[in-house]
Amino acid sequence: MNRTGPFDPRKEAHLLSAYVDGELSADQAERIEKHLAENEDSRREVERLRRFNKVTGALRLKEAPPEEWEGFWASFRNQSERRFGWVLVTIGVTVVGLWFLYNLLVSLISTDALPLYVKGGIFAAAAGVLVLLISVVRERIHKRSKTRYKDVIR
Repeated sequence: MNRTGPFDPRKEAHLLSAYVDGELSADQAERIEKHLAENEDSRREVERLRRFNKVTGALRLKEAPPEEWEGFWASFRNQSERRFGWVLVTIGVTVVGLWFLYNLLVSLISTDALPLYVKGGIFAAAAGVLVLLISVVRERIHKRSKTRYKDVIR
């Protein structure tokens, strides 16, 4: 960033906002003011930013009524209970499913009625399903932990 030379509005446009907010040092502010004296587009941008600050500065958040807070907490409890219930169901189904799959594979492998290549195919299919399941779960966990907008309601 060229801080000592002439102001470059393409590379340093963010400094106009900092100037309007009073966040610049005296040297930087003087540099911006010199540029504004020479550039009509930047003066218009500074005026637009000042109007924007004035409008947004006048905004106030409305306090939610007590009934809304009661509904929020009731909903929060319901969601927490349901989420916990789904976690328990998922754990139970996973444990029972893995037990069933293990016993099925053991019985298929120990039988002499199936040729070796069929046993290998069954084992490969079961291993593939397990790898895909682990991959999907890992991806979901990774995406959930990295998204910034998971709690945004549209």
